Amino acid sequence: MSKTIKFGNIAYPAIAAIHDVDLAAIDVPTNRARSFDPDEAAGLAASIAEVGLLHPIRVRLVGNRHRLVAGRKRLEACRLLGWNAIPVTISDASTDDEERLEEVVENLASFSLNKLDRCQHLYEFKQVYERLHPEAKHGGDRKSEIKTQNLRLDPDASEVFGFAPAIAEKIGMSRRAIELAVKIWTDLTILSRIRLAGTRFADHQSALKEISEQSPADQAELLDLLLAEPPAAQTVADALAVLRNGSAPTPAEKKVAAVSKAVQSMAKPVASAVTSRDVAELKEGIATLSKFMAKLEDDALDSIVAENEERIIASLKRRGRI
Repeated sequence: MSKTIKFGNIAYPAIAAIHDVDLAAIDVPTNRARSFDPDEAAGLAASIAEVGLLHPIRVRLVGNRHRLVAGRKRLEACRLLGWNAIPVTISDASTDDEERLEEVVENLASFSLNKLDRCQHLYEFKQVYERLHPEAKHGGDRKSEIKTQNLRLDPDASEVFGFAPAIAEKIGMSRRAIELAVKIWTDLTILSRIRLAGTRFADHQSALKEISEQSPADQAELLDLLLAEPPAAQTVADALAVLRNGSAPTPAEKKVAAVSKAVQSMAKPVASAVTSRDVAELKEGIATLSKFMAKLEDDALDSIVAENEERIIASLKRRGRI
C-alpha cells in the first residue's frame, strides 16, 4: 500500500508529505477499530499545548473530504485546543479494507493497546488481511475458509493463519501469540467483550483466556461475580470455584492446593517422600494458626503485623484487596 523508492534492488519507504488540513474538513468513521476515550484526549491536549504535535495524523481522501485513518486522540486533542487546522499525511489506501489495515497496524505498532484491544486488533487484522490476500486462507475456497475457523495453536500444525507471519514481522509478536490473541477474541461473546472493556481484566490476558474458554452462559455468570460492587470474587479462578462449588477456596485451602500441586509436579522420587500425612499436617497447622490469629487482642495483632508488614502488604496486593 505504501509508496516506495528503489535504489538498485532495494526498496525504501518514501517519506510522506505533510499537509495542513482544516479540522472541519476531516470526518471520523463510526466503525473505528479502537474505542475513543475523551479523558485520554484531554490529557494529550495538555501535552500538545506544552511541546506541540510531534506526529501528524493520517487521513484518506474520499471525494472532496478527508477521512481519518489514524490519530483520533490527536485529532480530538487539537479540537480541544481550538486549532483550526492540523498536520496530516495522506494515505494511499484505495479501498476500505486497505484503510482499515493501516489503522489496525498503526495501533498495533504503537504498543499502547491493552490486552483486550490487542486481541480485537489482531482479529480485525486477520479479517482484513485474508480479504486482501485470499491465498492466506489456504487457497481461498469455501472448504479452506471453514478450516481457518479452527484456530490451531500447535506451532507444528499445518493449518495456521497465513496472515500471522506477516503481521508478526510488523509488530514483533510470535505467530503463536497472535493466534492465541485471535482465539481469545473469537471465543469471547459480544456481551463479554463489551463488559470487559475498561475493567482491570482488560489488561490481563491470562484472565481473558480463562473467561473465553467458558460457555457463553458461564461467561455471563463469571462477569456477574467479577464485576459486582463489591466483587463477589477477586480472580477468575475464584469465580469459577464459586460457580462449580458454591464458594471460593479460603486462603488456607489455596495454600494446601498449591502445596499439593507442587508435590505432584516434583520428580517421582521426591514426590513419594512427601506423604498425604504431610499435606494433612500442613492443613491442620494453617487452620490452627488462623484460629490463634482470630483470638489475638488488637495490640498483639498490631505487633505481629508490624513485624511482617511487607509480606502482609504483598499478600493483600496479590488478592486484590489493595
